[in-house]
Amino acid sequence: MSIRLSESEQIPFDEASSDPAFADVVDWIVQFLCAPHADVGRLGDVCPFARSAVLRKSIAFFSNWSADADAFEQEVAAHREDFGQSGGMLDTYRCRIIVPMRIANAAHAVERVQQRLKPSFVERHLMIGQFFPGCEEPGLWNRSFRPLQAPVPLLAIRNMVPTDIAFLYDNAHYVRLYLEKFGGRGRIALRQLETAREAKA
Repeated sequence: MSIRLSESEQIPFDEASSDPAFADVVDWIVQFLCAPHADVGRLGDVCPFARSAVLRKSIAFFSNWSADADAFEQEVAAHREDFGQSGGMLDTYRCRIIVPMRIANAAHAVERVQQRLKPSFVERHLMIGQFFPGCEEPGLWNRSFRPLQAPVPLLAIRNMVPTDIAFLYDNAHYVRLYLEKFGGRGRIALRQLETAREAKA
């Protein structure tokens, strides 16, 4: 059964960089997420996932026209189901960027929806991330770094990957779900994370 996304409009990857609503977002992905940064606190790009997604053109951009946070939450939940039914689970690097266009306090809506829906995403082995101007969520490896500050408020939906243990480590239920998906590979990643944390302690 197909999922109806009644309040979202997709912008093709190749058109997003020239779309006024998404040009800054594309530039931020390429110039910031897909590059190393001195303040990250580890080697590699700010987002290990982003470069492969860009190279594969696996990012789908959506403008969202929900009128308020409640409607936005319902639409993002519909995206969650549609992502799984549209082949999203088969392409490791498939990702959706959803930008709310009508909500007055979009940053607050993005933060609220991410917090409320994250458990249901992780249960499906998916990740949902919040990004907005001024986001004070600290980096995992440098508490002074602010990697979630984007040019506009947005939510990112993607498949869970082995490096996501760093985002899930502090929740025992999430760790169990992670290991359910990745098995032995996940246990190796978990041990590596714990070793790295001990080295920084």
